[in-house]
Amino acid sequence: MLPPGLNLIVCFSMLAYASYSDWRTREVTDKLWVLFSLVGIAFIIIELSPSFYLSSLILILVSILLTFLISFILYYFGFFGGADMKALIVASLLIPVYYPQHYLHPFLSITSLTNGVFLTITLPAIFLTINVTRIVIGKKIFMGFEGERLWKKILVCFLGYRTSRVEKGQFFMSLEKTIDGKRSFRISLLKDEEFISGQDLWVTPGIPLLIFITLGFLSTVIFGDFLALLFRY
Repeated sequence: MLPPGLNLIVCFSMLAYASYSDWRTREVTDKLWVLFSLVGIAFIIIELSPSFYLSSLILILVSILLTFLISFILYYFGFFGGADMKALIVASLLIPVYYPQHYLHPFLSITSLTNGVFLTITLPAIFLTINVTRIVIGKKIFMGFEGERLWKKILVCFLGYRTSRVEKGQFFMSLEKTIDGKRSFRISLLKDEEFISGQDLWVTPGIPLLIFITLGFLSTVIFGDFLALLFRY
């Protein structure tokens, strides 16, 4: 048997490092996934070896297979990056079955994903708080955009914020465009939008989904499945 909590610590360490790498470089080395896949397989063997039960093996296999199918489908249709898919699959090897405080199912990788999706909803609230705070303290965040309609100004406050400078190598996408010297808001963002650099720009940060998956993992361990909590209340 594994020491209590060891697989949780190992899995979180993997996700945290992968998230940091994805945030800094937009790349995660495949060596990480290979290493932790081997660790996950070793964990499964250790867990099953003292007393083998076919039902336990079946549940583990269902967890890994289901995680693989969901991850691959999301990756195939462009909702996922390769690192997101690999992170969930390897996490399902490290912790195939886990019962948090509140749960609909015991598949931690899938719950980490769904919790992570819920957490992405907090971003607009964070952006709005930043923008409202700046308006309250007297910053003219809409200077140069006086001709824009009110609804666009409100909407852009939920999508991003104005920053004084974006350096090359930082991952931000523009929320504005300039035509004939006139600045206007650009609401629609394409999936393959290029990252920009410059000064005094309205931007939205390109935050990797892997970060939210990691936060989803933490929230699952601490609070449980958000969907289970939602259905409960």
